[in-house]
Amino acid sequence: MRLVTWITVMAAVVASIAAASGEGVIVGVMEEVPGVYSGEGTSNHVRVAFRRDAGGWRSYPSDCKNPGCLSSITKQYPPELNWWITFDGRALGKVLGRTPDDFAYYADVGLQDVPGKRSVPRIGSPSTDFGGFTDASVHRPLIAVSKLSFADPDGWKPAHLSAQVTQSLRGQFRRKFPTLCRDNGLEDSKSEPYPFKDSDVAVVKAHSSKAGWAIAQLHLPDAIECNDKEAGFGLDDPTFLVRPDGSGEYLDQGIWLVDAGDYDNDGKSELVFAINRYNRGGYELFYDDFRKRAIFQFSYH
Repeated sequence: MRLVTWITVMAAVVASIAAASGEGVIVGVMEEVPGVYSGEGTSNHVRVAFRRDAGGWRSYPSDCKNPGCLSSITKQYPPELNWWITFDGRALGKVLGRTPDDFAYYADVGLQDVPGKRSVPRIGSPSTDFGGFTDASVHRPLIAVSKLSFADPDGWKPAHLSAQVTQSLRGQFRRKFPTLCRDNGLEDSKSEPYPFKDSDVAVVKAHSSKAGWAIAQLHLPDAIECNDKEAGFGLDDPTFLVRPDGSGEYLDQGIWLVDAGDYDNDGKSELVFAINRYNRGGYELFYDDFRKRAIFQFSYH
C-alpha cells in the first residue's frame, strides 16, 4: 500500500512539474488560407507548428518531398485540438481544429480544419502583406495555443528605434553583408557592385521589449547577394537583433514577427515569426533569449 501511495504521489509531482514547465503545450497559427482555384474563396484553418517537451520547443514534421508523405504525415499530428486564439498578450476566442486524413497540397502541411460556419477571431483588414508567397489578400495570422498561457511578460511592442540602436543595426547589416551587388534588371548581364552607404539601409519594421531588446527588418533597395544573380532574387529584408548591452545578432531573411507570448508559462516570452520567402512558408519560434529556435517550414510546390 505504501508503495502504491508513493508512486501515486510521485506521479502527481511529475505531472505538476510538467504542467508548470509548459511541457505538452502546442502552438499553432490560425490562418485565412486562399482558395486554390480561380473564384474559390478563402477558408479558416489552424496550422499545428510547435510543441514543448522536456528538451525545449520542437517543430512538427513539415517539409514533405512526395505526395505519399501528405497522407502518412498526418498520423504525427494531434487528431483534434481546442485552441485559444491570441494576440498581443490577450485571448480573442476559441476554435476547434481537426486534422484531416491527408493534406491535399505541400502547402497544407499541418493545417487543421475548423468545422462549422461560426465567425472566427480576426484582427484588422485583409492585406497582401499576410499572403506570403501567394500574394493573396488575407487577414493577419494569429497565434493559437492549446493551453491558457499567452501573456507577454517581456512586453514586445512596435517601436521607433533610437539613432544609437539604428546605427548598431546598420553596422550589423554591413558585417553580415560586406559585399553586395545591385540588381540592374538585366538577366544576362553581369551583376554590378553595390557600394552602399550605411544611411541607404532602412529600418522597415521594428519591435522592442520592456528590458531593452530590439529586433528590426532592414531593407536595401535593389540589393542582391553577388552569387545569387542567376536565381534572380533580391536580398530578403534580413532581421537583426540588438541586446540590451548593445551587442547584436543576425536572425534570418524573409521573416516577420507574428506575435510574442509566454506559451510555455516559464516567465519568458517566445517570439513567433512567419516565413515569407520564394516558394517557402512556415514559422520560426525563438526562445531562451534568442539562443534557441524551432523551425516549421514547408514548400508551395
